[in-house]
Amino acid sequence: MAGKLITERVGVNGDVSFLVRIREAGVAVSKTCKTKKEAEKFIREVKSKIDRGESVDITKIKKMTLAQIFTEYLKHNTVAPGKRYDLEKLKLEIGKVPLGNFKSGTFALYLKAKLEQVIPDQVTKKKPSPLYAGHKILDVKTGELVTKTYSESTIRKLYYAIRTSLKWHAKHHDYTFDRKPFDENSPPKAWIPRDRILETGELDSLLAATEKMYVKREELRCLILWQYYSCMRAGETLLMKWNEIHLDESNPSNSYIFVPKENTKIADKKNAEDRKVPLRPEFYHFIKDRLMKLKKDGQSLVFGDYWQSSSVLAARFKIICKNAKVTNFKIHDLRHCAVSWYFVNTNLTDIEISKISGHIELGTLKRYATLRHSDIGAKLWANAA
Repeated sequence: MAGKLITERVGVNGDVSFLVRIREAGVAVSKTCKTKKEAEKFIREVKSKIDRGESVDITKIKKMTLAQIFTEYLKHNTVAPGKRYDLEKLKLEIGKVPLGNFKSGTFALYLKAKLEQVIPDQVTKKKPSPLYAGHKILDVKTGELVTKTYSESTIRKLYYAIRTSLKWHAKHHDYTFDRKPFDENSPPKAWIPRDRILETGELDSLLAATEKMYVKREELRCLILWQYYSCMRAGETLLMKWNEIHLDESNPSNSYIFVPKENTKIADKKNAEDRKVPLRPEFYHFIKDRLMKLKKDGQSLVFGDYWQSSSVLAARFKIICKNAKVTNFKIHDLRHCAVSWYFVNTNLTDIEISKISGHIELGTLKRYATLRHSDIGAKLWANAA
């Protein structure tokens, strides 16, 4: 019979439920609801979907497991190796959960558990790596080694892998994507700001430690100095070409490095733009008197021919830090050192420094502001009689 019907049912224990049956416009769906209000809401939702021409027979869809959805997504989409790895991992962790049981509350519990989860050591590992110490890190507060937990940026990737897969599946099968679990659970942070910069003598220690490397010793020293002076991200540095370095020996202050927008990780941001990085004196002389000696005929990239990715470079730098006994320091921290120098040693405005560093959100530079000497008092008294 066409129409909408709500039937009250009483269970053996006296529990009351409401069976909804809808037969309209070729649609035949049914659902058991706990309350009449919930049943009426279901009818309204189905009616709305019928009016929009959307599929409403999602009973089978909601019984599908997340593992089935992730598998289907991987089958029909070209996925980067890292994201494929994340989805395969999610299939093992939450793959048995039916789509209908994927709710805001359970998703919140999953995210919380992942953020507190200790990173397990490799089962098949033959011997421990001195660089990772069984996934233990130095607690800067206590000075002790503590077991490492998953970072927010790692869980963020899982968050978006789930969201992308479910959103694609809804579109592919013509049903409404449930945004609620994601609207009510914010994604973990992409990164946590670090304030670590080199202390006195640590730069010399890093440069000296390159002598213990088997190959590319001078190239490593030059790259460390480049990062220390340039304010550039490691990824930008590896894409840097020799013809993008412009030295004006007759007027060194006109010298600059051209950084194309497409080389930056913020290339797709609204205010991203190409930038010209002026050279402070030490940087200019380093390039002119030392770095240029590395240039070879037919070589296009300054450093990219030596290290193919920033992750490979980071692994090399980790070894250097260990040999130099410089703790809690990453290659990206050299960029912090470079940006800090401008706050400590110049009167450039935040906007002027951002043109050098490539920050498009000035709020990111606020943590450097404490490094700058404050002359607010002097400004207040400047016009006093």
